[in-house]
Formats: sequence, C-alpha cells, structure tokens
Amino acid sequence: MVLRNRSKDSSGFKTGPLRFFTLSIISTAIVWSKNLYEKCISGLLEVANRILKIKKTTISEEVKENLGKKISDLYKKYELYNTRKETYLTYHERKNLIDICKNCLNTCSGFKNRSKILDEPSNIFLTKSMAELSYLLNEFERYDNEEFLQERIQRYEYLFRKSSFPLDNSQKRAIVTDDTHNLVVAGAGSGKTEVLITRAAYLTEREPDTVDAKKILILAYQNKAAEEVKKRLNERFGIEEAEVRTFHSLGKKILEEGSKVSGKEIPKLKFSGPNFDKEFSNYVEYLFNLRKINGDFQKKIIDYMRFYHDDEIPKIQEDFERKEEFYKYMANLTYTSLDGTKVKSEAERAILNFFISHNLNGERVKILYEDSASWMTYTDTNGNRKIPKPDFFFPDYDIYLEHWAIDKDGKVPDWFEGKNASEEYKLGMKRKIEKFMQQDKYSLVEIINYEFKRGEFEKILIERMTEALKIKYPDKDFEFTPVPYEQLINRVNQGCKESVKGLFFNISRFITIAKTYNLPPENIKQRLRTDRWSAKQEAFARLALDIYEIYENQLRAENKIDFADMINLAVKELKENQEICENSFSQILIDEYQDISAQRYELIRELMKKNNGCKLFCVGDDWQSIMSFSGSDLDFFVNFHEYFDHPARTDLSINYRSCKSIVSTGAEIIKYNKGSQIKKDTFAKNAAENLIKIYISGYNRKSTNLYYSQIANHCVDSIKHYLDEGYEAKDILLLSRIGKNLKMKAKLMEYAEIQGVPISFDGNKNPNKIPFMTVHKSKGLQAKVVFLLDVVEDLYGFPCEIENPDIFEPAILSRKRDRYEEERRLFYVAVTRAMNDLIIYTRKDSVSIFIDEIKSKVTFYELSNPN
Repeated sequence: MVLRNRSKDSSGFKTGPLRFFTLSIISTAIVWSKNLYEKCISGLLEVANRILKIKKTTISEEVKENLGKKISDLYKKYELYNTRKETYLTYHERKNLIDICKNCLNTCSGFKNRSKILDEPSNIFLTKSMAELSYLLNEFERYDNEEFLQERIQRYEYLFRKSSFPLDNSQKRAIVTDDTHNLVVAGAGSGKTEVLITRAAYLTEREPDTVDAKKILILAYQNKAAEEVKKRLNERFGIEEAEVRTFHSLGKKILEEGSKVSGKEIPKLKFSGPNFDKEFSNYVEYLFNLRKINGDFQKKIIDYMRFYHDDEIPKIQEDFERKEEFYKYMANLTYTSLDGTKVKSEAERAILNFFISHNLNGERVKILYEDSASWMTYTDTNGNRKIPKPDFFFPDYDIYLEHWAIDKDGKVPDWFEGKNASEEYKLGMKRKIEKFMQQDKYSLVEIINYEFKRGEFEKILIERMTEALKIKYPDKDFEFTPVPYEQLINRVNQGCKESVKGLFFNISRFITIAKTYNLPPENIKQRLRTDRWSAKQEAFARLALDIYEIYENQLRAENKIDFADMINLAVKELKENQEICENSFSQILIDEYQDISAQRYELIRELMKKNNGCKLFCVGDDWQSIMSFSGSDLDFFVNFHEYFDHPARTDLSINYRSCKSIVSTGAEIIKYNKGSQIKKDTFAKNAAENLIKIYISGYNRKSTNLYYSQIANHCVDSIKHYLDEGYEAKDILLLSRIGKNLKMKAKLMEYAEIQGVPISFDGNKNPNKIPFMTVHKSKGLQAKVVFLLDVVEDLYGFPCEIENPDIFEPAILSRKRDRYEEERRLFYVAVTRAMNDLIIYTRKDSVSIFIDEIKSKVTFYELSNPN
C-alpha cells in the first residue's frame, strides 16, 4: 500500500507546481556558477599576464668575474699541490682553501634559490660553478700530502745518502714534512739531530720551493751542540750561511739590533765566560756566604732545617668529602725533628727541636723520645699490663717532660679515637701523675697543648725546665743557650745536613727557574701569600728570595744582566720594536725541544709572529726531559698542539743504539710515568736480547762502607774482565745518579788503582780512560757497556733523596708534577746509554722503586758477603 501511494505521489511531482519550483532554483544556480567561473578565469589570466610581464634577471658580470677568478685560483692551487706537487700543503693553507670553497658554494646557493627568475645563462653558470666548487672541495678535504711526501723522498734520496748512516722511512718523512708547525717525537738513539741537520740541507736543495740558507735559523741549547751542527752542515752539505745559534746567542743578537735602532747601550753580561752557569753558581755561593754571618739570615736557615722533612702541603677539612676521613688523616700525621726523630705532634717536635738547638750550661742535652718507663708499669681496666712511654726523658737529670694534648677546657682534638676520648686521655694523665707522686727519684715537667699555641712557648718551656732542675739540684745554676749555627748543622740528620751544604746551589737554581718564568722577587712573595705551600717550600723560598733580591739589586747597581735576563729582554725588544727580525726567517729548526722553557717559548712565539709564513720544526724526546732544574717545562713538548696549533707529528721509533732488551726495558721504565709522557712505540734495530744484570749486595744501610767496597770491587773486576776481552776504554761508561758520593768514589779509585784499571774521575775526555760521570752529563753519549752504580733508595740513590724539586715550585708557573717523574726519565737516560750490556748495582734492604718497576725485564744476582 505504501508503494502504491508513493508511485501516485511521484507521478504528481512530474506535472505539479513542485517541479516548476525546483527547476527554477537549479536554473538560477547554474547561471551564478557560470558567472563565478568566468570571473575566476579572468582573474587568473590577469595574474598570468602580470607574471609574463616580469623581466628575467641575470647574475652581474662583476659577480661572475669574482667567482670565476676564485675558482680559477683554486684550480691553480689544486694543480700546485695535487698535480705538479710543487710544495707541501699545510694545515692552515688547506683549511683556507676549504673555507674559500665553502664560502663560494654558499654564494652560489644563494643565487640558486632564485633560479626561476634567473635567465638561462645565469643558471648554466651557477650549475657549472657549483659542480667545480664541489669537486675542488672534495679534493682538498681528502688531500693528505702522501703522494707528495713519497715523491720528495724518492727525488732527494741522493741527499739522504749523505747522512752518516742510512736514514729510515720515518726519518725521511720527518725531513720532508713541511707543515706550519712540525713536531718530531724521537726516541733514544733514533738519530733526531741527524734528521734536523739533513732537513736544513733538504730545505736549501729542494725545488721549486727552495729556501735561502740565510733564512734558516737553527737553535741548539749548548755552544758545543751548535758548533757540531755547524760543522756537520758545512762538511757534509757545504752549507755555511744558515744561522746556527744557541738561545742566548740569539737573545744577544736581538738586543744588539735593538740597540742600533734605539741608540741605547746594551747592559753588559755579568757572566760571559765559557762556563757561565758555574760562574753564576759561584757568585750565588759568594752572596750566600756573605749573608750567612747575619743573625737573621741564620734564623732563616734554621727554619729551613726545622721544616726540612715537611714535604707535604698540609690538608684542611675542606679537602675531604667526609669528616671521618679528615680525622683519620690528622691522627696518622707524623712530624720529624731536626735529628730525624719522628714524633706525633707539632708541639712534640717543637719541644724536641728546642733541646737539639739549645745547650744546657754549654753542653748538649741528652733527650730520649717515648722511652719505656718500666717503673711506671700498671694494669688497665681490662687486666692488661701496661708500660707507659712518657713523651721525653732526660736521663742525665732524671727528669721527664710530658706534653698533654688538651685545650683549656680539658678536651683532646676531635680526631683522637675513643667513645669518650677526652675522659680516657685525662684518666691516662692521672695515672702517670700518680706514679710520679708515689716516688722521689724522677721529676715531671708538664706542658699543655694550649700553651704551645701561645707565642711564648719557648719561654714557658725554659722556665719550667729550669725550675725542675733547680729543685733537684739547688746548688747549681742552669742556663739554656742557642747552639752556634755551625754546631747545630752537625746535630741535624744526614739528609738535612747535606741539603744545607747545597743550599747556595739550589738557590741559584731557584733564581734561574724564576727568571725563565719572568718572575721577579715581589711576584714570588705574592704567590707565597696567596697559594698553599708546604712548610719546607715556604722556608726555602724565604731563604732564596733573600739572595734573589740582593742579586737583582747588585745587577742593577752594576748596570749588568745575566743570560736569563738577556732572553727576557730580547722577548721584550721583539714585542716593542716591529722592525727587529721582521721577515728574517722562513724556517726555524730547534733541537732538544723537550728542554724548552717558558722564556724560550715566548722568544720563538714572537719570532713566528714577526715572520709571516715562517715554519717551525722541533725535534725532541720527552722521555729524556731531565733539565727542569734549569727552567725547562715539559708541557711545551707534551702539549705542543696547545702552543702551536694543528702541528704535523712524525715519530722516530727505531733505536739504532741499543739492543732489543735495553729498548724494551726503557719503555717499561717510562710506562710508570703514565699520562705525563707522549705515548709512542719504540723498536730496536739490534734484535739481540742481552741479559740486563742487577747485582744485589747483602749489606744493609748500617754497613755503608762494606756495601761500597763490595760493589766497587765487583764493578772494577768486571771492567777489567771486559778490557781483557779486547774492549777499549771508550767502550765502557761508569754512571752514578749523583757525583757527590765521595765514599763510593773513593772506593772505586782504590780498587781501580789496585787492579790497574784506568778510570777518569775528573771529567776529562781521556780516550784511554773509562769515564765516571753523573747521568745528567752522560746524555747524548753511548757505550757498548754501561755500569750504573748505587740504584737504591737513599740520599745519593736513584731516585735521589738529596735533590727534591718541590722546593722550586713557588718559582714555577706550570702544573705541579710528581717528583719521581723526572727521576724516572733520568733512569731511562742512564739505561739507554748502553748499546749491548747493562750492569746495575743495588742493596738488598733498600732496592730502588725503579728496579722493582723493571723486575720482569732483568736478571738478578746476589753478591756474596765475605765470611
């Protein structure tokens, strides 16, 4: 029924008024849409016409010309380095070329973003330019000079053959590598000086980038080394015009040139002889001896002796994360008196030092520290039998002295152990005092810790001791008087005594080091006020500054300078006078760069600034840096890149001097210096693995004479055996860490004379005698057989306890280094003097830590003691 009705309705729609209404609406919509379409088309045509009317732009000819010239110049550089290989592409030049490529590409990209409004020739130009620039950028980024280096090595092989020995590939690469800054990291016996000399010849020989010999500056440290370089350049390569100088000689030349410009007279040198270091040291000794008769200066020396053993910088609570760690540190501290006795507190040390440094009625006071007092034996609360050890005992007077470690409130320091430390301590005090009250033989003198903090501690000590003495001996008078200076020196322990004997020498070193950092006395005084130092460092610095100020005043009064001044003034002259040394050098070559100091670095830096395009070539071995006492700073070598950016580094790894076992042992030594050295591989040309022999004496520290007799006898006997086998005196070297060990030298002389073995002890270069020398003096030498004596832990041992470089720290601006680092490098130098055989002597109860570090590389033998 629904369907029928709908059908009926539908048929009505076809003919009814509803149909007419609907059609009228649709017709109106069609007309409106047509009008809208026509308007849109009209608008679009109008926009299109406007666009078509815009004129296409073009890249200006000036821009094209500039960009084209840059690309052309880049191609020329590319051909120079990559195609013709006419010279070395330095880091800085390569970076500059890469930056030009990138900047040009950025310019092109800016135009490319508007390519739709550029004309066709402009777009073609851009596409071509960007392709060329991208190609050049890629070529410069991947370029590594390798083909250039190989071509140069091959082309100048004839030059390398003029060397005194065949050069290996690393040596040749080092010679032809020609970056702005070049560092050659050498090893012992690797021919580093030969590389420097051959490089100078290569620079003058190479083409087309030849360097005029007059524009080559070669710097050495010693006159002897400079003369040797000159001689070898002339004899082997016919080069005479290269400027070969020491740093001091260069400084003098700069001052002379400055004088010509300014018209001012150059101050005269205070020391100008062939051995100016010795002259300077002797003069400081002279000033020291003049001051030594002054009472105030003597007090400074005595203060140094008091704090001689205080090597460590005291720590404070802020140095620890937890309070308990600080308390443990304080509880374990010990203090050493003038005679070497170790005590438990500063007050105890002050008490003991007083009686060492004072006489009683003109006689030395006999004093015992913590001597067991059996008469005071008691049983504690746990039933244990205890024998007290009072702090000090004066046996000649039956007097004890106790230092009670309590403050005004009766409390002990916080770091004392125990749940109720103060009460327990006072209980112990009570027991001891009761024991004294129960007898009449012994007297007790008491000093309380808070009294030590007062300024009149010595006065209190004298009053109480004098009072106790008067009570026991009422008929006598007692007077404490200071021990005369010379007498006191004989009362201190051996290490302190030897250090005092060498004070003038260490003061001369202190002054030299201070001047290499350009630190006048007032600057060091400021450092002492603001930084933290050990008591020993402060005491020594006050001594050294006293002499330093007198020395500087004397120089000014005489209008003179020393060699350190000469370099500092030369640096000043270079900074202030633009003309001096300007464009004078194309290449600066430096030998033994591991020994560079702050002032020498400044000199080189200023020269590099004044000579645009000048290249720096430094050769050295950081493992052989042993000259810190003259102001050298290893940081300039190890961190070379921080001072001269992006250097080219070449390693000389093959040792042509020593056999494999010695080279391997040398590397093992340096391994323990950890991060302070440059990591490098070392290889021996000689593959022999000869035994490294270490002979151990059974005599202990107390049998010093027997020990020296034993090792001297064995050493001389071994030398005689080598001589009998056909070795010559020049094939043998006899080394000691230090030359001051008179007892050992006397024994060597004695046995050498008995057995008729020719040994030279005076430093003379007698080819018919075996030289005995310090390790420092042996640097640069070599021998088939090396004997190394007295490698023990002792004053004159290895490491040497008599020489502690920490005292120079207030005069040094670089980072503090472990005191054993340089001693270890010195041991390395000693070991690597040997070509084939190395024999080392030590003592059983004091074997050096350095021997322990190489025990896997050596063979031990025990020397038998005579019955």
